Amino acid sequence: MNALPIKPRHLLRASVCALFATNMSPALAQSGAGTHSTLPAPDDNAQTGVLREVVVVGVRASLASAQEIKRDKLEIVDSIVADDITKLPDFSVTDALQRVTGLQIARDRGDGTGISIRGLTQMETTLNGREVFTAGAGRNFDFADMASELVSGIDVYKTSSAEHIEGGVGGLIDLRTRRPFDFKGREIVGSTRLIYGDLADRNATQFSVLASNRWKTTSAGEFGVLVNLAYQDRAFREDQKGTGNPQARTDLMAGQTVIAPNGTSETISLGNRKRSTAHVVLQWRPAADLELYAEGSYTEFQTRQNSWQSNVLASPALVPGSAAVFPGTNDVSHITWMNAPVSILSFARDTLDRTKQAAVGGVWSGKALTLKSDVSYTQSSNTLFFSGLTLGGTAANFTQDLSTDVPSSSITGTNLLDPANLQYTGIAYRLRRFEGDQATVRLDGEYEVSDSLVNTLLAGVRYARRGASNASGLVVADAGVAGIPVAALPQYAMVNPYDFYAGTASIRNTLVGNLDTARDAVGLRNAFGITTPIPATASPLSLWDISEDTQAAYLMARFTATGLPLKGPLDGNIGLRVVSTHERVAGAQSVPATGAVVPVHVDSRYTDYLPSVNLRYLLSPGLYLRAAASRTLTRPNFDQLSPSLTLLPNAINPALNQGSAGNPELKPIRADNLDLAVEKYFNKSTAVHLTGFLKKVEGFVTTVSSPEVVDGVAYQVSRPQNSAAADIKGFELGYQQFYDFLPSWLSGLGLQANYTYVDSETLDRTLGEKVALQNLSRHSVNLIGMYEKGRLSARLAYNWRDKFLSGVTNIVGVGALPIYTRAYGWLDASLSYRFSEKISFVIAGTNLLGTRRSSYYGVETRPQSSWINDTQVSLAVTARF
Repeated sequence: MNALPIKPRHLLRASVCALFATNMSPALAQSGAGTHSTLPAPDDNAQTGVLREVVVVGVRASLASAQEIKRDKLEIVDSIVADDITKLPDFSVTDALQRVTGLQIARDRGDGTGISIRGLTQMETTLNGREVFTAGAGRNFDFADMASELVSGIDVYKTSSAEHIEGGVGGLIDLRTRRPFDFKGREIVGSTRLIYGDLADRNATQFSVLASNRWKTTSAGEFGVLVNLAYQDRAFREDQKGTGNPQARTDLMAGQTVIAPNGTSETISLGNRKRSTAHVVLQWRPAADLELYAEGSYTEFQTRQNSWQSNVLASPALVPGSAAVFPGTNDVSHITWMNAPVSILSFARDTLDRTKQAAVGGVWSGKALTLKSDVSYTQSSNTLFFSGLTLGGTAANFTQDLSTDVPSSSITGTNLLDPANLQYTGIAYRLRRFEGDQATVRLDGEYEVSDSLVNTLLAGVRYARRGASNASGLVVADAGVAGIPVAALPQYAMVNPYDFYAGTASIRNTLVGNLDTARDAVGLRNAFGITTPIPATASPLSLWDISEDTQAAYLMARFTATGLPLKGPLDGNIGLRVVSTHERVAGAQSVPATGAVVPVHVDSRYTDYLPSVNLRYLLSPGLYLRAAASRTLTRPNFDQLSPSLTLLPNAINPALNQGSAGNPELKPIRADNLDLAVEKYFNKSTAVHLTGFLKKVEGFVTTVSSPEVVDGVAYQVSRPQNSAAADIKGFELGYQQFYDFLPSWLSGLGLQANYTYVDSETLDRTLGEKVALQNLSRHSVNLIGMYEKGRLSARLAYNWRDKFLSGVTNIVGVGALPIYTRAYGWLDASLSYRFSEKISFVIAGTNLLGTRRSSYYGVETRPQSSWINDTQVSLAVTARF
């Protein structure tokens, strides 16, 4: 009997699953600060109100610290801290956030991206309490840019207080970094990691280092310096297979109108993703009542990617009798096209995010009054570079079978490895850049009140000036080179070196473009006789520049009520934040009668009053009831405010020409929010919580797509507009516990579990009906099995999300169609062993199931795309000096 074949990919997954797989913390876990709690912990003396100290030591420190923050905050908050973040192989902050109750993420080349809180991407992002962002069309920081090793903790605020910076209809996420005064003295920690991706079949190295120290002087007080650096290099590969837009055909099956795929698109993308992050902090305490600081952070996230994409289009003719439909539908399941157009795109696609922030500030504490000040400057840029070449030809027979798990495709009758059957048809070039900056000044004060219902009065002011632009716009310099045979310039083509989508029938044996010179765009164009220079800027019609000033002031009171007809104390906060926004939008528009381009300037002002209240009631020791109500806002994305028009022609299929434009008349999104929660804390690391929420949102921005003709060419142009009100409601359920009551080694077992249900509904003008919010799963689950005993630490984490609406498209002849992504799960794991207090070893794995994600147009018999990413395995060593 022949042995069953065992693929290295499967063996790798099985080995890591058996071991579990983790990464140790690069620094000691820190407990939350500034929680303003006045209520006792569940295992404290509830009668006397004496608080016991939460000692953050040992392998369970992270859970105890995160639970302490959640319990003590007056707002409804979920937190994770440093040791917990690095218990799993989370490369970026986004990866760490995916396991927080109520949060969902998308995937991009194996990395987490696109965070939403309870289904809303409209959130505020801060770093150590000050606003931070990544330049682009949106307003928020891309958490995928920052390595997880730089973060000491993350707080996800799901309810608002007046002191919070406005901008988050969905909530606020604050990243906390380490400071030298967090440590007792000198702290030096370094780690190095080797990571392997099975599809990319390449290794890469990563490292991080933290160095901190503090000194006391006799005359100048105490000083502290901290430097934290992290560098991550990760080889990746992502395969994607699409079926093209569905099309209505009356010529395929006699007497029937059927919906057929418009072809296939098969893309292999591989390369490296590199994160370079740094954080430097100086602290000075010249006196017991005064502390000054200066800090700077730098994040850089670079993707260098090569892609090879085979496109075969449906043709007018088919092999007679080859068309079949799925039973009970008019959707084609199988067909063989004749003389199908073939185009093979080969391109370099590189992106680069850079964000820098510098801040200085201080805290002065008197007997009852505390003053805080902070001045910061943030600068960010985002760049996309795209360059490559296209080969074209014709396939005698092209077969598609949509009934298989991943739609199958094959070519017969034409050898696409023969240079005589292909020619060069075009050279592609795109360059896009976004830029942004912000200067901010903030002053806050707290006054402790004695012998009063009100414990603390808080007030503050903030001024911010933010600028955003798309710089030179999207520069498109595609050029056709029809008529040049591949044999005439053979050095620019090669045999496709990669097997597409292992285990599926795909178009594999083809020539593709050689990308060795793709990043020398001018040289590549010259080699094909293209002398037209690349434009320095896009059309003035597509450019925009926005300046935004915000002035905010707030007043808030924290209070504790006792002696009421209640069994336990009631505390909370109540406040009002007033925000004035002044926006200046500059762009250009064309005059319909003459076609002339004229500048456009739009100046707008508006003021918002944002009240909030958070209540917490101690029903019994360890059992809390919470309620919160607030009004919040999120301003429109910058590209949505632009009056400018960006056009993106499709050289392969002009029917797919696209365009986008903004709308300077857009209003902010505003929401009224209500939350109710019950939380039970049994001990320092055991708790269960249930939270219900309701958001009534006004002014969601939706995109309306319609055909427009520009310079005699037809484009499908999308424009944003405010939509009708929408309701978002649901609940969250969370639980965590270590099973200390079990005997012997079993007492190290633990479990974290959470479930989120979100029901949302908003009017989609393209579909003409109410649908769920895009990229929002109604159901999502996290299950994390834990083991902490002695020197051994392990985690096995499964993240699952339900089907969700991922887009809407309007197709000529077919109409408006929703695009759904199927439910999928993602498994990560880790195992670490501490050889001593100074040395630990880690083996970790991500995507251990080799998850395949897939989507479809409206119904599952109309598949759209499938994606598969690497399983990543890493080995790491952490040393403390």
